[in-house]
Amino acid sequence: MKCRRSGAFNASGYLVLALLAACAVAGGAQQHEHAVSAPPAAPAVAPTGPIQQLSPELRGLFRDEMVALQGAMLELVPAIVSGDSEATARLAERMRAGYVLAQKLTDAQREELERLLPAAFLERDGEFHELAGRLAEAAREHQADLVPFYLYKLTESCVGCHARYAAHRFPGYAKPPEAKPAHAH
Repeated sequence: MKCRRSGAFNASGYLVLALLAACAVAGGAQQHEHAVSAPPAAPAVAPTGPIQQLSPELRGLFRDEMVALQGAMLELVPAIVSGDSEATARLAERMRAGYVLAQKLTDAQREELERLLPAAFLERDGEFHELAGRLAEAAREHQADLVPFYLYKLTESCVGCHARYAAHRFPGYAKPPEAKPAHAH
């Protein structure tokens, strides 16, 4: 798939943005791993994301997928900056194939996902895995200008989903309470 884009950014511009985004992901990795593997002792916001509504088995699948995706994201940066197209393609393909809805689910689990998860959440999840596929393809085709662009888009996708659906697990994305006026008439 050849992708045409316009604008002032060149490959090095996207690489810088992707590296900055990846550093932000890496810097929060310890907190992310902790948040995925064990809930915080006293959450600032009640855990009310859409995943919390699922059965323990399906929540476990999502948790496993998030841990695997985080690991792959952290491995992508050294692969990309060292020009290792094979490793980049392999990691990105692993991310694409990790799609929870593509795993072998029972009919009851599939119905539960469709019934309880918002359509926009499912759409975002599908888009993330599609972006991972595009990254794999760009790496296989040695499209050096597109590889960091897709890393950036993947990171942007993670941030958008966490901010929208998992702010209870990532307090940095929780909206601060609105200040009440000191004096009202």
